[in-house]
Amino acid sequence: MRFFHVLRYFLSEASSNLWSNRLNNLISMAIIVFSLFTFGLFLLTAENLKTMIGQWTENVHINVFLSKEATRESTAGLESLIKLSPVVGRYVFVTDQEALQRFQKYYPGMKQISSELDSNPFPPSYEITVRKEFQNNSSVQELVNLVRKEKQVDDVEYDQEWIDRIQFIIRFVRIVGLFFGGILMFTATFSISNVIKLIVLSRKDEIEIMKLVGATNGFIKGPFLTEGVLQGLLGGVAAVGCLFLMYQGIIAKVTTLNAPFFSVEALHFLSPEMILAVVFGGALLGFLGSFFSVEKLLKI
Repeated sequence: MRFFHVLRYFLSEASSNLWSNRLNNLISMAIIVFSLFTFGLFLLTAENLKTMIGQWTENVHINVFLSKEATRESTAGLESLIKLSPVVGRYVFVTDQEALQRFQKYYPGMKQISSELDSNPFPPSYEITVRKEFQNNSSVQELVNLVRKEKQVDDVEYDQEWIDRIQFIIRFVRIVGLFFGGILMFTATFSISNVIKLIVLSRKDEIEIMKLVGATNGFIKGPFLTEGVLQGLLGGVAAVGCLFLMYQGIIAKVTTLNAPFFSVEALHFLSPEMILAVVFGGALLGFLGSFFSVEKLLKI
């Protein structure tokens, strides 16, 4: 029972301090919210990119674009090369007319423009699906190089090449997120420390009296540490709330775009574990900021 009485006292004093010094605390919490929001934004971006890459790598394609005059019969040698390759899961020959029909289906708003053209701008092509076990394998690159040498091949697009680039971007985003996140976390901790320091100094006489009547350092520190934790918790919750509102705005925007190769189902918000990490990360920042400040001042 004594523990709960002490905890209630800490919470009561911390709440009173938060309200009494609301301007300073508001500035401190704004820094916490901005810091955790930025850190959470990097996490959200990296995780969604990672999820989308995971889905795309399920069906890595090689698109072989042929010259306009090419027919399936005239590219029999190329088709034989594709068919016999062990890296090929399946392939399909797409005529120039089928390519045009696909474009008109995917982009109905541009159907009239494409139908008014004097000639079909789309070339025939082979669409090749790479076997999953051969993805990121040198054998695929060998096939791409061989296909590129064929006379009737104008261009070859290999999905894995740009997937690798996006994976590099994901790693870069994580590194930048950790770097800037670390700087912002330090700034937030420093801000909380200064706010608590001002409160402790303003109550210096009261603290001296508490020491004279036998109050332990732990009892004196309690309300200030609790105040720091409450600041961090509230900042963490606010940061997650801002992130969620931004995420919902992005979902609404993507839905209105109605992009044929992209679905909102590919996007997701932070996992419960990450949300807890952001919220309790804020509490930890608040605790550390107040701890360093109080610990130093009580030794004076």
